[in-house]
Amino acid sequence: MSSFYSSAIWQQGKKGPPPIFTSIGVRHPNQVQLDLLLREQDNLLGLLNLVGQEIEHFDAGNTVIAVAQIPKCNGEQSLLPFSNHGAWLELQKRMHSSVCRLEPRGLSMLAYAYARLKDWEDPPLIAAVLERSLLRMSDFGPTDAAKLAWTLAKLQIRDRGDLWAALSREAAKKICNSGRFIDISMTAWAFAKAGVAERVLFGQLATAAMECTELPPHTIANLCWAFAKSKNHNPPLFELLAKKSIETHREFDRQSVSNLVWAYATLDNCHEELFAVFATYTIESGLWREFSPQMTSNLLWAYGKVNISHMKLFDTFAEYISINIERFDNQNIANTAWAYATTQLPSQEVFDILTRRARGRLETFRMDELCGLMWAYVRAKPVSVAWSPIFEEAVELLLPKVSTLDPQSVANVIWILATCQQLRGQAVPGSRELVDRLMVALLDMRVRLDSEGAAQVVWSLWRMDRFHDSWTLFVRTLSDGRHPEHGKTGYTKKHAVDGRQRYYQTLLMETEKRGDVQKQVFLWKQMAADFYSRNLRTACLNCALMALLNAGDAEGAREMLRQCVRTRLYNQVTESLAARLGYQNMEAEIQPAELVDISIRRRPPCQSRYEDFHYKEAGVLETVVREAKAGDAKSVHAAIENVGLKEVWLKVAGGEKAAVIDNVITRQRPKLILEFGTYVGYTSTRMALQVAAWGGKVVTMEMDPVNATIARNHIQMAGLSHVVTVQLGHSDDAVQMVLEKYGERSVDMVFMDQRGTAFHDDLQNLEKINLLADNAVVVADNVLKPGAPYHVWRISTLPHYKTDII
Repeated sequence: MSSFYSSAIWQQGKKGPPPIFTSIGVRHPNQVQLDLLLREQDNLLGLLNLVGQEIEHFDAGNTVIAVAQIPKCNGEQSLLPFSNHGAWLELQKRMHSSVCRLEPRGLSMLAYAYARLKDWEDPPLIAAVLERSLLRMSDFGPTDAAKLAWTLAKLQIRDRGDLWAALSREAAKKICNSGRFIDISMTAWAFAKAGVAERVLFGQLATAAMECTELPPHTIANLCWAFAKSKNHNPPLFELLAKKSIETHREFDRQSVSNLVWAYATLDNCHEELFAVFATYTIESGLWREFSPQMTSNLLWAYGKVNISHMKLFDTFAEYISINIERFDNQNIANTAWAYATTQLPSQEVFDILTRRARGRLETFRMDELCGLMWAYVRAKPVSVAWSPIFEEAVELLLPKVSTLDPQSVANVIWILATCQQLRGQAVPGSRELVDRLMVALLDMRVRLDSEGAAQVVWSLWRMDRFHDSWTLFVRTLSDGRHPEHGKTGYTKKHAVDGRQRYYQTLLMETEKRGDVQKQVFLWKQMAADFYSRNLRTACLNCALMALLNAGDAEGAREMLRQCVRTRLYNQVTESLAARLGYQNMEAEIQPAELVDISIRRRPPCQSRYEDFHYKEAGVLETVVREAKAGDAKSVHAAIENVGLKEVWLKVAGGEKAAVIDNVITRQRPKLILEFGTYVGYTSTRMALQVAAWGGKVVTMEMDPVNATIARNHIQMAGLSHVVTVQLGHSDDAVQMVLEKYGERSVDMVFMDQRGTAFHDDLQNLEKINLLADNAVVVADNVLKPGAPYHVWRISTLPHYKTDII
């Protein structure tokens, strides 16, 4: 007996499909006719009746085709009612006896059909098929290899590394060279689903896909899903598939629409045209009515993930939710709530419906689903959503489960309760006891937070008016270099970098508000000890020295200077501060300290990633200290500009932008300027130079404590510390402190140089707390590029703003 099927014959090409099984000679016409009859059956009972009549005449090919037809019968019926049917029992025996005679096409067909059969398993059969497939793998064609890979993934067979490796080799050789798009899509889906995706293989599949001319919609969606699931982003491929998807969008079914937008969102690929086209198509075609709750939550999640607030789409699905809410499971509820909260669209009715569905069943939610749901409720608009009774139910549910919470859940729960308390104006009943229990677990070190979690908890305790607890947590678990690792992997500067940035910000902000100099100095020393760079260490100690001098603690300031001289951690800024105590020559007049403070003496063995992310700003500080002249603001500006022009790009408003700001100040003569985003203090010192002439002040807000440290040193170097105040903290928190210090209607000019997407929220907040003077001027940078479209639209349409775009 010889095989009609070999890799050599397949590569050369031959007429007709590959044979299903090994045969002697040519199949009898009766068997061929049987194939046709079997394929015509669309009812499972009718198919089994035909099998019962003809099975005595079946060859291996008829057996495979009969099994392959079962999933194609109407409704993909379950096999349970037919488990004792004589024809089905006999067909099972025939499957076992035929495996050894099957060719690659027959093996792949049988395996593919097996994976699609409902309510029936035969482990020995599939094991035999897989072993035979492994032996014949070199003879598998592209379609056969794709179907076998799909089968392994569908059956969740991940422990057959030998099979996956063999399929990967065959895919690289055949599917990537001569496969159809459907084979490429199916292979990618299988490897992604099984969690065995290889970057090299997916690169080859992407190249092969871009060479295909026929791109059916469902295979486009599956391919995109596979690349997203395996986190293999290939921009050229996704650009090509986006173009093809837009051209053929009316051919997409509900599952393909959901999978496609989910894939683009998962890879943070905000293809605006694609999202716009599919939103419109989903609404206008009425396709949304056919969605399942899972598809609905995935699609809404995708639009939320890429921050596209398509109002008509979300309003349409609000109707869907009201009709189908009883079909929503826990994950659907959590993801849907998250999407509406993220897009910040007013959605009280949607959250009321979700609340009715979620109440009474919160104990069935996984912890991540419960935290995600509560997060959405405190982020949603309007703020009245935060009064949902799910918080009371959740607190009652969590109280006896404190010991079972993982670190991430502990941080999330405390943050959610703090935010909810802020929105309600009062604590959630029972939340005090819950937070007390969680604090005991944290202080006993039974729960160890990552860097981001620690920052969340420190801020949350402060927000709940429990600053003593946040300080205790810092001293007991985070100080003296005990900073936990960052919880994320693959992060960039857009992430929070390190929790230190946030918990130093919170603690310094509150200690400065309280005027607690001892705690301020302690924190600045802790920050100094975290840096390897002598420039940054010196800058932190200078800030500690400023705190002591501003508080009138001359003896404390002298002791700090003695420490600086002993460790040689001083520069021009330190000398300018020493001059305020009457010292003209630090080295000659100040006796070095006998003992060095242990916090100052501690130094990391190398630069941390936290420090590395501030390399540009640290370089600016070094240049300013080296080249500028103390008390000469223009020399400070020149040094900063020199770095920006010759070394690295700096986000400072120089050149023509600076001229615009200068002209506004000259015309308006503001007494108090509020700046969002200090960065290195370039713009704040430029503005201060002008307003100092008529006794004006500049308050500049900065959430990054490293940038604030550098800016304070630059401001002191420029001799403008009596004019400029650097207010640490997130803008939401910092503006409240400006209000408390200066009062309502005190700000005459605002300069916004933070993230453009926050302009409208920050301006609305200033309006809400009545901080702006009647004739206040608002200057916002980069409103056209990168852009702040909502801010521009808002101020251009409101009658009480006169808008100029330059």
